[in-house]
Amino acid sequence: MTIRNALYAGLLMGMATLAAGFPDELKAQQSEAQQTPAPAIDDDDIGGIVTSRFGPEAGVWVIAETTDLGTRFAKIAVTDERGRYVVPDLPKASYRVWVRGYGLVDSPKVSTEPGKMLNLTAVTAPSLAAAAQYYPAIYWASMIKIPEQGRFPGTGDKGNGIPEYFKTPQHWLNFIKTNGCGNCHQIGNYATRYLSPKLGDFESSEDAWSHRLSVGPAGHDMVNFITRLMTPEGGHLKALADWTDRIEKGELPSRSPPRPVGVERDIVVTVRDWLDPKHYLHDLTTTDRRNPTVNAYGPIYGNTELSSNAQPVLDPVGNTKTTILPPFRPDTPSSALANQVVNPSPYWGMEQTWDSNVNAHTSVMDQDGRVYWAAQNRSPSDIPAYCKKGSPLRSAQLYPLDVPHQGFFQNSRQVTVFDPKTQKFTMIDTCFGTHHLNFAEDADNTLWFSNNTGLGGAPGTELAVVGWINTKKFWETGDAAQSQGWTPLIVDTNSNGKRDEGYNEPGQPPDYSKDTRLPYAMYAISYSPADRAIWGSSLAHPGYIIRLDPGANPPDTALAEIYKVPLPGFGIRGMDVDRNGVAWLPLDSGHIASFDRRKCKGPLNGPGAEKGEKCPEGFSFYALPGPGFQGDPGAAENPYYLWVDWFNILGLGSNVPFETGNQSDSLHALVDGHIIELRVPYPMGFFDKGLEGRIDDPAAGWKGRELWATSGNRTPFHIEAIDAPAPGAPGATPATYSSPLVVEFQLRPDPLAH
Repeated sequence: MTIRNALYAGLLMGMATLAAGFPDELKAQQSEAQQTPAPAIDDDDIGGIVTSRFGPEAGVWVIAETTDLGTRFAKIAVTDERGRYVVPDLPKASYRVWVRGYGLVDSPKVSTEPGKMLNLTAVTAPSLAAAAQYYPAIYWASMIKIPEQGRFPGTGDKGNGIPEYFKTPQHWLNFIKTNGCGNCHQIGNYATRYLSPKLGDFESSEDAWSHRLSVGPAGHDMVNFITRLMTPEGGHLKALADWTDRIEKGELPSRSPPRPVGVERDIVVTVRDWLDPKHYLHDLTTTDRRNPTVNAYGPIYGNTELSSNAQPVLDPVGNTKTTILPPFRPDTPSSALANQVVNPSPYWGMEQTWDSNVNAHTSVMDQDGRVYWAAQNRSPSDIPAYCKKGSPLRSAQLYPLDVPHQGFFQNSRQVTVFDPKTQKFTMIDTCFGTHHLNFAEDADNTLWFSNNTGLGGAPGTELAVVGWINTKKFWETGDAAQSQGWTPLIVDTNSNGKRDEGYNEPGQPPDYSKDTRLPYAMYAISYSPADRAIWGSSLAHPGYIIRLDPGANPPDTALAEIYKVPLPGFGIRGMDVDRNGVAWLPLDSGHIASFDRRKCKGPLNGPGAEKGEKCPEGFSFYALPGPGFQGDPGAAENPYYLWVDWFNILGLGSNVPFETGNQSDSLHALVDGHIIELRVPYPMGFFDKGLEGRIDDPAAGWKGRELWATSGNRTPFHIEAIDAPAPGAPGATPATYSSPLVVEFQLRPDPLAH
């Protein structure tokens, strides 16, 4: 029958009526369920059949959760077309098992142990409102109304009210998505779509939202963002108040999410927590990207950015979590100084929960299992002599980094390394700031760094450089100065095919007899195995990607190219490159985009090359699933980052890009032009900022391969807690709030493989 496979929330009431009118059909479905053969299981599996009053339930999740281990542990599988399921390879423990699915409400939790067959009864949602509580945040966020197209370009307070720097609707959307509010929060989850009574009593929802945006350690930044989105009529603050008011009155999303189909039913998701509810994570590292068998079955290391000095470590075999403490010099400033709590949080009151000196943003692992963090280990103003004018370092002779520019210090983070074999840390002092980092495939094991300082003319663009460390030399000599280098981004605008010493500065009238320095810095950074080039993204609207060819002797030979994202695309943050040299971009326009330099038809240097408009034909766009904000056709997605599976680790193919579906509780994989969703249905609130693939055992098939991701929302207590009072809701007390998550994805050959 097709009725049970079409049972989505938008059809619930009609389906109930249909079922009541056809009792013979229901009997036939129930008979079919009784005749379905049970799946095969081993002693470490739980399996059975899921049925509802409509018969076998296809494409729903079975969740097995335990708190008996050293961390919260839940493993999730999807039912096949006959309602059968197998949750494989469970550690020995007592589990609570239940069914979750679109069109359902959670079934009662049943206690069992691995090795047992367990048939489960799914519960059809009694109403559309009940069903919608299980929808990913994007379905609720899409109800937000954005300004009408006719109000752009902005003319300020004396005109149509839209600030002048929002020249198009895309400027506005970019600001409320990844490069604004959506960078830190999953908008539309339970915690954001309702105004908590714990905020206090207010005369209006606008007042409540105004107060809400000022609470906690991020209050200063949130108030700054919403102020820039204000208009005489209230701007985005009014839109948020209108949104939650309509939800409070019973308005529901206009669309329902589809259930997993095809290969999506072969995904097994394992969720563990680490650290604690007060401290968020940015991302993680598990292996050497160039050789993903490094650190097989080994610990997973996290990055806590502004929240904590303690970096979490997860043992995925023993299912235990610990922390390690990177060192820093006594003069290293604390994040608490810049993130003072002004108004009390409904979760933590006036407690200063963020207090990090380390500020570890991102990490990678090398061929020997050492972990490198882009992390702070000294004061940004304490600049080594070898960075300044008069230094013997060639990079400093060409482009010294010795003073703050317009209040900006170049060196907000340096590098800290942990060696698991010796359990010792090493601090590497860099002249350049560090943000994201990636290894090249070369004999020197060169580690490349972005710094995210220059934003297309904003203060600090004088410091827009790319840096590197020759890690082979560093571990041989211990000499940080001689092992590092950096370069500004210079475009060959005089078309002579080489890097010249003299160049145009940004903002000056161009002299096309010279090269030109870019005012754009890299945010993400990635290495291209195809041609040894370094690629990065720039956040300046509408988004740019930058290619750096190091040449034979950087910094003397390094030349850059820049490409502006054309419409319909806009809004970039992360990016990656596949092994063919194609750059892949996650965009706020609701797309995954690719840029293939091989498709460019004209010269890529010469006059105007600094503007980024040389190769629009190199871009292709693939629409992401999900609804858009009211008034916008693109998905209301905040795709923070993208990672390319170079070696077919998961099993969907080599060079498959995976985008972080932060509004969708999922990862999005682009396979043969089609999007496959890797959903995390429990706990609701999955918000990823980084992922990696690892091969633990090449001979073990799907069991020896996995993708690892972390939930990087700055409010981990917004993630659904164990036994939450409502789906996706935080727990009733701090003791039940969720911690950040580590999420493991595996792909079976079929939904019942074990």
